[in-house]
Amino acid sequence: MKKSKLAMALVLVLGLAILIGGCGGESATDNSTNGDQGSEEPAASEPAGALQAIKDKGVLVVGLDDSYPPMGYRDDKNQLIGFDIDMGEEIGKRIGVKVEWQPTDWDGVIASLQSKKFDIIISGMTVTPKRQEAVNFTDAYVTAGVVMLVKEENNTLEKPEDLVGKAVGTQGGSSGEQVAKKIEGIKDLKLYKQFPEALADLEIGRTEAVIVDVTVAAHYLAQRPGVYKIACPVNEELFAIAVRKEDTDLLDELNRIIREMKSDGTMEEISMKWFGENVIAE
Repeated sequence: MKKSKLAMALVLVLGLAILIGGCGGESATDNSTNGDQGSEEPAASEPAGALQAIKDKGVLVVGLDDSYPPMGYRDDKNQLIGFDIDMGEEIGKRIGVKVEWQPTDWDGVIASLQSKKFDIIISGMTVTPKRQEAVNFTDAYVTAGVVMLVKEENNTLEKPEDLVGKAVGTQGGSSGEQVAKKIEGIKDLKLYKQFPEALADLEIGRTEAVIVDVTVAAHYLAQRPGVYKIACPVNEELFAIAVRKEDTDLLDELNRIIREMKSDGTMEEISMKWFGENVIAE
């Protein structure tokens, strides 16, 4: 009888141990699972795009050459004025931010954009295959062209072929430089940081012609009648806004605004103000 009771007690103890062990095992498993869940890192959020970053800081920083009339230049009070200034300010308004203009030497303007000294370039920039390798361009906003500018009394230079053996000036890094380098026979191609320097040398006879955008030439013809004249057109070109390659969201928004400004007549109004005619690209 004692043996039977003892055996029954052992069975009960063994069963209780198994039950406790089982519960403990499940608890350990649960704790391990909970521990794994607690150690999981939250998913990293996507970095804000360029457009959102601009909206967050409330400022669109724009690079430009501030000596390039009538696109962007300074008046007698040292205030920035011009076609690009009016257009850029309107773009900033439609994005919902202020515009900060960052004057930059033209020959380093693309490098400055890529190093993020500013967000975009609005400065009468011509779309060229070489530039398209480095930046993205928006839809074109102005149809322009490169012309040959000479002194009023010069009747010997009437076409690009007449520049053989001549000294010619243009702004370094501009579309004028690219065009001038394709003209065969130029004796001395002088490059200037700013366009007014090229005009000064033309006036005193250090050069015989300047290769420049027609929009800029037209401005100086109006400012100083009887001093210069356009000898001939050289080619046609388009102006657009330059954007870093990776900033596709900003590019899309700029294109949307440019199309909107064309359709609602704002672009034409700015064009009439600065050119007296509609030069807006279709």
